[in-house]
Amino acid sequence: MQTLDSTVKWFNKTEGRDKICKVMQYGSRFLMWHLKTNNGNEQLSNQFKNLFQSTRDARKLFRLAKSLNELQTIIDKVGQNCKTSQEQVARALNILTRVWFLLYWFYDNLSVLSTIKFTTSDPKPLQKKAMTFWFIAIITNLIDTIRQLFVNFQYIQQNKNNQTAQQQIANKYDQNKTLYLNLIKIFGDLMPAGQGSEFFPKVLKINLNDGVIGLGGLVSGAVAAYQAY
Repeated sequence: MQTLDSTVKWFNKTEGRDKICKVMQYGSRFLMWHLKTNNGNEQLSNQFKNLFQSTRDARKLFRLAKSLNELQTIIDKVGQNCKTSQEQVARALNILTRVWFLLYWFYDNLSVLSTIKFTTSDPKPLQKKAMTFWFIAIITNLIDTIRQLFVNFQYIQQNKNNQTAQQQIANKYDQNKTLYLNLIKIFGDLMPAGQGSEFFPKVLKINLNDGVIGLGGLVSGAVAAYQAY
């Protein structure tokens, strides 16, 4: 019964619902590609294509005005007092990440409003800008995550023989588990962001198919859904 209560509360959270929709979105994109490429089942592939596009647009509508969340986070971070240089670096990277995400949500919102014909703008260039800022945000977040892992490992090595620091060391190991999951999410999200921003095809000369993009987003969504639970 407790598990059921937790599950219901999880579904009632906006973030939890979004991550479930993300799993559906990218899982459908992967199945769309798989059924068309490997099974030749055009009809079922098109059904999953419709599900992919519907959940994609639904998630975009859920995210309207999400830039305000990022703006509030940025304001809070700017007002923080940093006592050490490490804290200053952490704050700077965090603020940068939130700025890129703010711009991502902003252009993502404009894109979906254009898609549903609320505005007359062309949604394609707006979506490309959104994906570009998402890609930059992911890279900045990747740098910050690696930095946090390095700082934690450094602390563990320096204090492994210090009996008074054992609880802090245990906390660092717990933090690292979360950071490892975050890395999986980051590398998963790099697939759709890198392709959508055209960084992979134009800079790396790699053109990802819907299967790779769908699998990356699916893994990221599944990890995020697990963390939200």
